Amino acid sequence: MNKRLILGVLALTAAATSNRAATLTSFTYNQSDATTGSGAIAGFSYSGHNFPAMAMPSAAVISPGAIAAPAGFVGSMTAQALGSNEPNSSVGLLWTGTITATATDGATIQIPLVFAPKQTQTPTDTSDYQWSVTFGDSPANGIDTASTAPRFAMYFSRDTVIDATDTANMFQRYTQLNTQNFTLGTTESYVNTQTSTAAIKDAADPAGAPAGTDAEGRDLAFYYGWRDGGALNAGGAFLVDQFNVSGLLNVNEASLVVPEPTTTALVIGGLGAIIALRRRKA
Repeated sequence: MNKRLILGVLALTAAATSNRAATLTSFTYNQSDATTGSGAIAGFSYSGHNFPAMAMPSAAVISPGAIAAPAGFVGSMTAQALGSNEPNSSVGLLWTGTITATATDGATIQIPLVFAPKQTQTPTDTSDYQWSVTFGDSPANGIDTASTAPRFAMYFSRDTVIDATDTANMFQRYTQLNTQNFTLGTTESYVNTQTSTAAIKDAADPAGAPAGTDAEGRDLAFYYGWRDGGALNAGGAFLVDQFNVSGLLNVNEASLVVPEPTTTALVIGGLGAIIALRRRKA
């Protein structure tokens, strides 16, 4: 094969690799109180290797409220998060690092616990990430909350620079309206679920989207916060009771490690080759 042909083959191979869709898997996770959470990462296949489903690592729980969350609750919030959760005022679930997936044949690959690039599904584009949060107060624990029409938001990642200015490309925010009122002396339980197919329900904005900030490539972190509206009475707090999240993870294809053949397999393969050669000669 001449040099020009070799270079052409390499160029075609590189182009095919760059155009290939990323290997994705998905996860689901539920946090039921400050210390109890579980979930799963779905199985997937890559380069002829089958990776079965595995457990999702436990999340680190962020509970920044000045009033501690009672037993049985995930966390507490007592201050407004505003546009970007800069003061770290929202209840959050945070993952860092990677998880190792092991295939049925012993091959391994790494799954970074970060937000995946925006995916455009066909024929209908759906949200890359979904969440469901149950929240309220707890009169039985002395936490009665009175407020009128608070407004909440979900933040993917957060702005870690506390300067009252949104830092671009550090987080993604989805504001949710809540028209119910918290009533003093009663237990409230509201559920916010965001499964909209609107284009910006992903970790990165499409062109022309209004938010202008992204969480793509940042640690997988969901913060549910009291953005604005309403006011807490003395001794009040918003308590998160259940925190459910799900979505996509992008597999690190370059981290694939295929185990070396065992001695037994090599011996069997060698014997097979010898037998086949003798049959040909016969």
